[in-house]
Amino acid sequence: MSFQLPKQQHYIADHWVDASDTLAFDLHHASTGEYLAKQYAATDRQVEQAMAVASDNFKQGLWSQLSYQQRADYLQAIADNMTAKTTAIAQADAIQTGVVLALTEQFAKVCSLAFSHAALMLRTLDSEQYVSGASGDILVERLPLGVAAIIAPWNAPSGIACHKLASALAAGCPVIFKPSEWAAASAQFIAEAIAQAKLPDGTFQMLLGGSHVGGKVVTDTRTAAVSFTGGAQGGAGVGRVCGEQIKPAQLELGGNNALVVLASADLDIAADNIVTGLTTMNAQWCRALGRLVVDNRVKASLLAKVQQRFANIKMGNALDSETQMGPLVHKGHLQHVSQRVADYQALGGTLIQATQLPVLAGWYYPPTLIDGLRGEQTLEEIFGPVATVHGFDSDAEAIELANQTDYGLAAYVFGEQQQAWAVARKLVAGVVKINKVSLFSLHPDLPRAAWGKSGVGDEGTKETFEFFRGTRVIGVA
Repeated sequence: MSFQLPKQQHYIADHWVDASDTLAFDLHHASTGEYLAKQYAATDRQVEQAMAVASDNFKQGLWSQLSYQQRADYLQAIADNMTAKTTAIAQADAIQTGVVLALTEQFAKVCSLAFSHAALMLRTLDSEQYVSGASGDILVERLPLGVAAIIAPWNAPSGIACHKLASALAAGCPVIFKPSEWAAASAQFIAEAIAQAKLPDGTFQMLLGGSHVGGKVVTDTRTAAVSFTGGAQGGAGVGRVCGEQIKPAQLELGGNNALVVLASADLDIAADNIVTGLTTMNAQWCRALGRLVVDNRVKASLLAKVQQRFANIKMGNALDSETQMGPLVHKGHLQHVSQRVADYQALGGTLIQATQLPVLAGWYYPPTLIDGLRGEQTLEEIFGPVATVHGFDSDAEAIELANQTDYGLAAYVFGEQQQAWAVARKLVAGVVKINKVSLFSLHPDLPRAAWGKSGVGDEGTKETFEFFRGTRVIGVA
């Protein structure tokens, strides 16, 4: 292996601290199965030290009381540092997550862009606003909430983390960052870029670890706000704690996303996009295809076209430039996806597969459709390259099937535009795309919303920044 994963260290009180406590699982190269390293975790004492330092930073106003321009200068310095680490971040994520390098390179570029955009936003914002009142001007301020906990997932670990980190730091919050234990390598490079900018003491801390470390940070009453992206179970735990402590939580928890194909759709375009929904990031992304809802009049033709396309997909090492689809993140996740498929087969589901697996020891699973199940049997997300198929005979039935789950993150509608718009406007989802499945947003300035079990609190360039701020109004009564 030409790429060596960085040494795993915590960043506490402006010092690198060697990680010594290990977790139960080892890390492997997702594409080859090769052993890489142990998983490491911060001790309770290290968590306490990080919390104390971050809390002191906020109490003293070392970061929060800097001017917008001063914070912007620091953020731009981080962006510049991050640019030099783009290649290393992309390679680390491809190795650990199995996402093809062409995509992890895009996510790595997002890291620098997130900080430079946050810096630009601060330079164009007014720190104070005044409203005329009966007894004089009334001051309206947006102020940082306090210590922010950033808990990032393993599926797009660098881009998601940097979006959250840049937003929280721009808002004026000292930050405690916990990357996923399954994909913490890129976090080392991200932390290096931030450390090199020499922010005021205690502004940024990074703690490695699993759910125990995340739980300690979230439950600590010195944590003022939590931004979490991950699974529904973890999100429910975060939401429960934040509800009990009455502090804000931003939760993005995935979705069992429906793709509706109307009889008026171009079936070749629909088939291409179904494949996109099952292969992009190896379908380990929150807006991947989960339920294919298709008009019975075109169902057989569509499935045949999809199967033909499955046969042409090149699976392989995520670092190989010719690879179109890589492996799943780790062995346990492969076992989870395989078991879910077996469960659906036991219920009477019929598999549609055609992709040849590579002769490698990594965690590969082919893109798969499962036909023959009732909608009520397939309500939960799998988070892998598997989608169930459900036929319908009317638009009303299509809408009912698409809205049948408790999730509401993304949805897709393929068909003649007027008809597709009519269906799209009745779907319960934060973002509905017509005639296209794509990884990135319809527009970079638009919110990424979530309904139902998919999350709480919109994400987005402005939305995540504002999540970390609260309003104070001062005036003469």
